[in-house]
Amino acid sequence: MNSPPPIPHPKQALRQELLAARRSLPERTDRSQKICNRFREAFPLTSSSRSLVYVSIREEVETISLLTNTLQAVGEVVVPYCLPDYQLGLFPLKQISELKKGAYGILEPDPELRAERYVDPQSLDLAVVPGVGFDPLGNRLGYGKGYFDRLLGRLRPECLRVALAFECQLVPTIQPQPHDIPMHYIVTEQQTLACQPS
Repeated sequence: MNSPPPIPHPKQALRQELLAARRSLPERTDRSQKICNRFREAFPLTSSSRSLVYVSIREEVETISLLTNTLQAVGEVVVPYCLPDYQLGLFPLKQISELKKGAYGILEPDPELRAERYVDPQSLDLAVVPGVGFDPLGNRLGYGKGYFDRLLGRLRPECLRVALAFECQLVPTIQPQPHDIPMHYIVTEQQTLACQPS
């Protein structure tokens, strides 16, 4: 007698559903530009604060224009890159050409420059992060590896946490784990949502 197929974990099923919705979203580049413009209006970046902005991959909200504009305005922006054991290193990017294609064709800071430049997560004033899904309380569903979860846990509590997401990535509820750290704001192509963490 055949055993029934395993029941997918609710978070994994939601993750697949949201990833599929994001993949099929039309005009992602135009939507990304609207999101980045909205972000810059709501959170003008200055040289008096230190900001981290993720480097977009696959179908995430595209951030290259945001990185370029921030470099022009401020002269530096911190970007994350993957380390072993599902950790993120932080790199102070001075010019966009310091991003090189690494594993899987993903843009990341030039490995030759990383050894000489290090950013302490405690020095960040604002962190712009990606995710698969978000709810109105700021709970975040990631890709399941925990890279950004670990980074968020190393930031100062007063560091402003902002997610960039398409409207289709918002869901009514994401059940947080005890270690999860919610977003303060979520910026989509339609709104800048102030979250109310419980």
